[in-house]
Amino acid sequence: MALTRNPAPATVMTPTDRPDPDRPAPAPVRMSTARRALARIATGAVRTHAGGRAGAPGISARTLHTLDTRNLVRYGDPVPGRGRPVRPTRAGARALIARGSAGTAAWLWLLDQDEVWVAADGRTYLIAEMPPAYCGNAAAWLQRHAAEIRRYAEPQRRVDPLAWIDAKPLTRALVESAAD
Repeated sequence: MALTRNPAPATVMTPTDRPDPDRPAPAPVRMSTARRALARIATGAVRTHAGGRAGAPGISARTLHTLDTRNLVRYGDPVPGRGRPVRPTRAGARALIARGSAGTAAWLWLLDQDEVWVAADGRTYLIAEMPPAYCGNAAAWLQRHAAEIRRYAEPQRRVDPLAWIDAKPLTRALVESAAD
């Protein structure tokens, strides 16, 4: 499946496609709503409606329009009878990490990868390019806050928070980079 860089989805009307071009574009949704939609999209199971209806199952056309105009999602090639797959862009992944109401999916995504660190201000750093001292500080921060993060990301887990955070790919990558 080929993913393209934010073409206008078939189900979202652009200003030239609207029956009444003088009508304003839909009002953007709140970022908390966009983050909830991004959390669902990050699972990889979201497609636009197959019949050409606006939006996607569980995500309104207005929300998809907001995500598209902010370049937070990209659309795959249409699959006959199944709609178009929707995936978050790198900016969409950063928006997920912004620790909003969809923070559970954000933490799970961040902890289960070993390539990037997202700072509290939302800036993304490649771990391979981070100074070793910064990697050590980030790993230490994760270990200090392991109990809070585990309660937030996986509240049903009953394991030692420090052992749990140390086993995550992100922590291992930060510790390895700090040791260099």
